[in-house]
Amino acid sequence: MVSLFETTGEGIGKVLVRRTHGIFCYCGRLVVYAITSNLTGLGKIFGALNSALMPVYIGVVIAYLLSPLVNKSDRYIFIPLWSKIFKGKKKKASNVARGCSVFCVLLLAIFVVFGIMMLVIPEIIDSITGLAKSMPEYYNNVKNWGTHIFKSNPEFADYFTKASKDIFDKLLDWLQNDLLPNSDKFLGAITDGVMDATSVLVDFFIGLIVSIYLMAGKENFCAQAKKLIFAVLSAKRAGSVLSVLSETHGVFAKFISGKIIDSLIVGVLTFIIMNIAGIPYTILISVLIGVTNIIPFFGQYIGIIPSAVLVFIASPSKGVLFLVLIIILMQFDGNVLGPKILGDSIGLKSFWILFSILFFGSLFGVLGMICAVPVFAVIYRMVKRFCAGRLAKKQLPTETECYCKAWDDAWEPGDENKKG
Repeated sequence: MVSLFETTGEGIGKVLVRRTHGIFCYCGRLVVYAITSNLTGLGKIFGALNSALMPVYIGVVIAYLLSPLVNKSDRYIFIPLWSKIFKGKKKKASNVARGCSVFCVLLLAIFVVFGIMMLVIPEIIDSITGLAKSMPEYYNNVKNWGTHIFKSNPEFADYFTKASKDIFDKLLDWLQNDLLPNSDKFLGAITDGVMDATSVLVDFFIGLIVSIYLMAGKENFCAQAKKLIFAVLSAKRAGSVLSVLSETHGVFAKFISGKIIDSLIVGVLTFIIMNIAGIPYTILISVLIGVTNIIPFFGQYIGIIPSAVLVFIASPSKGVLFLVLIIILMQFDGNVLGPKILGDSIGLKSFWILFSILFFGSLFGVLGMICAVPVFAVIYRMVKRFCAGRLAKKQLPTETECYCKAWDDAWEPGDENKKG
């Protein structure tokens, strides 16, 4: 057996390094085995940790969404106001202004959200209740419409009548036994101020408190994060990390805020158009289309399809009119309104948008679908920058067009047309 210090031509240091590396590899295998054999226990640990940190997640989201408003109110309202009061005391004026901005913005956000909920949710529940009560009448309307349209083919008309009755019976059963009871419970929970899941309210209020601290001291938190990054990494790598974080913030902020504004405008336009055209269930459908429009790519269809079915059930002619109007609105949003608000903040082809939504949606549900596009846009830019750097070192062209040639005619090193 060879002793630890028998070098056999190697230095003692090399032997130590080699055997230490072997020990670490063995320990690593043990760790991997322990992890893979206790996945259930680890899942419980991560689940408990995730549940404990939920108020922090909520606070971070609230602070991130409201920070632009806090910055605007700081710059244009409270700092000029308090600077006149605290002349020569710039720091004190800034601190007081920040406190006022956070308080006013948070109060405004709570008032708007709960105000909209108290106005919209009862209207939505009334619409659902009216839909359930009017279902027999709507069935007769659809049956008469089908009989008139398919009067030249009595067999198909009979099939259409039977299929319609089956669909209406199932829809009525779902409305009366599933949707309405849960809607009443939800409305009662909101109006009474008591939720069945008390932990949700607790997490939300703790999240509000966390968001207040984050918005009040965000500059200090950012400085501490930068300090930690420069302490752990070299100056060059720290600069790269901060550059990526800054780009990520820019993409997320522009996309999320732009998408919320775009969806709000689409919801309002839907409400106006439906009122003018006399289409039923105006508030219910406007809220549904506005909310689902936040989801990129698929969101429009998620909102339009059930809305069109609902209007068609109430009045087939109005259903056709609704489809025509909403398709025109979606074209306007996709080609004029959306690009005007969002600009080129994403820079992704349609295929990558579809891929990102499917991938992140399958992993994280609706939240993953909403955040998929900006997350993938950041990853795409990082990969693109990495490839450009590696190709530049190899003195190869970085333009994708240079690699679109056939393999036999591909660009080779030394080509005078190469680009850096």
